[in-house]
Amino acid sequence: MDAIVVILVFSLLVITIWLRIVFSKRRSIHHQKMEQLKELFSSLVKKQEMLNQKAIISSDFQLKYKSDMSKLSEEIFVLQKKIFELISKQ
Repeated sequence: MDAIVVILVFSLLVITIWLRIVFSKRRSIHHQKMEQLKELFSSLVKKQEMLNQKAIISSDFQLKYKSDMSKLSEEIFVLQKKIFELISKQ
């Protein structure tokens, strides 16, 4: 009977030590994966900021381009009007 108790205690001790080793390995792997995830997230945030800056630049350029084109169209219209007035005077 004493031998069975000793074997049972010893086997429980071995299982406990084995579980601690397995859990510590998994914990370290988990921490590594979390660090990789944090780095990936910070990289994505930086890329998002760069994309936002490029979108703002593009939007500003489009607005300026449309404004310049409308001014140019108005100037062309005024010049055409003056040309027609000059032609009609002759």
